[in-house]
Amino acid sequence: MIFRMMTLDLNLKIRWQSNQHIALALSGGIDSMVLYHLLTTHLRDTYEKLTVIHVNHNLREASKKEAAYIKEMTEKDKVPCHMTTLNFQGEFSQASGRRARYQYFKDITDAHQIDWLLMGHHQDDQVETVLQQVLSGRYLFQNLGIPENRQGELNILRPLMDVTKKAIKEYQHKYQVKYFEDSSNLSDDYTRNYIRHHIVPAIVSSDSLDISHLLSLKTDVNELSEIATNQAKDFLKKDNYQFSRAAYKNHPDLLRIYILNTLLNHHGEYASRKILETIDVLLIDGPSQSSYKLKCHHILIEYDRVSLKKDTNNQRSKPLFVEESGKFIYNDYRIDVDMNPSDYPLYIRSKQDGDRVPLKQGGHKKLSRLFIDKKIPASERGIMPVVESADGIIIAVGSIYNIIEPSENRTLRIKKE
Repeated sequence: MIFRMMTLDLNLKIRWQSNQHIALALSGGIDSMVLYHLLTTHLRDTYEKLTVIHVNHNLREASKKEAAYIKEMTEKDKVPCHMTTLNFQGEFSQASGRRARYQYFKDITDAHQIDWLLMGHHQDDQVETVLQQVLSGRYLFQNLGIPENRQGELNILRPLMDVTKKAIKEYQHKYQVKYFEDSSNLSDDYTRNYIRHHIVPAIVSSDSLDISHLLSLKTDVNELSEIATNQAKDFLKKDNYQFSRAAYKNHPDLLRIYILNTLLNHHGEYASRKILETIDVLLIDGPSQSSYKLKCHHILIEYDRVSLKKDTNNQRSKPLFVEESGKFIYNDYRIDVDMNPSDYPLYIRSKQDGDRVPLKQGGHKKLSRLFIDKKIPASERGIMPVVESADGIIIAVGSIYNIIEPSENRTLRIKKE
């Protein structure tokens, strides 16, 4: 449903239902205070229950008076109001403030079974966000701009997204809506403020520029991004989110970035475009075997195969002393042992620098050379079990080397699980 006030050029998208419980994130600024006035007057029949949520960041002395006014106002209007005051340990940042604020929003909406949280973002906010993301290189992967609605752990609606700041000010003036000005909005220390104070006015004042094209850019880029993401998913799903390095190289530069981003997201990893481009260079021009460390995974490049594996460095098996026959698990390998009593104990461990294996024709070969000859991926070399005899001679290495000949009374079998 669209609510229109033609005299003020005010168009609101009403996406909630008349039987739903909605909440308003009320900062005390002009945008959210105008939205509160709309909800408690013109729109009071569009919902079943309204709740206000206010977060005091505790960074300005005036914020205490603002919180007190909001409490008094909502009590007078008989609107439930939940408030919290944040206390930041150490230096405050926009990111830390946002995390704390949204966590409180989620706590309240969960506790009170609130269907939608409304926020006062408007069209001018959208323009500033698009400019900031484009100029800072954060515009890919369907993330350009502020979404009008979002469903997930926190269901968010922004009914003022088609309303300009000018229209909000006109409404405030007509109905004399009280609001508070955050003094930090006047400073250019924050990038958003610099864009608002300098870049946007320069665009608006130009006869040859139309700032509304930024809104079209948001829609176009996000639609193209969705197409690229779907193509990346189709490519990755062919081989269960692993892929051929040669096939990867055949894709255009930008689509390769989408493939990497989709691969990482599938495993719960996230990376900046700069990191994705670094990985791309490694895949295109890097050595035949390599890896790239992420937060919880490694991207593994093993000849023509590329995959993403969970980092298990801290989960590797400890060395085993085997003193009798049995079945054992070492890392991802199953080891069946049935030897003569005189052959024990055996020692099962991972590779070490300087390891050498005896050859049947005499002499020795470095274990590192054996791995290369057998084309064992670098990621596998560190977890493959190495079995030593009682006198310290390597008698088996994974499934690639074994000098124990199977017989009725001697078995040493190693198999990848």
